[in-house]
Amino acid sequence: MPKINWKEYNEKLVRRGEILFSIEFIENWKKELDSMNEKKRGHPYEYPNLYIQFLAAIRYYCLITER
Repeated sequence: MPKINWKEYNEKLVRRGEILFSIEFIENWKKELDSMNEKKRGHPYEYPNLYIQFLAAIRYYCLITER
């Protein structure tokens, strides 16, 4: 039976729940929406592209950590 390095194992468990991201989409929310809706006809966009990419990254992270 192999010897388990408990310190390394515990650090991996802590990192498993870690998500690092940029909050750039919050700081530039209005500016990005204004540029996306400029000269747009019809219903305006409500969420900037960076926010959608952020949600996709969170979803992807949740999918890979479920295993």
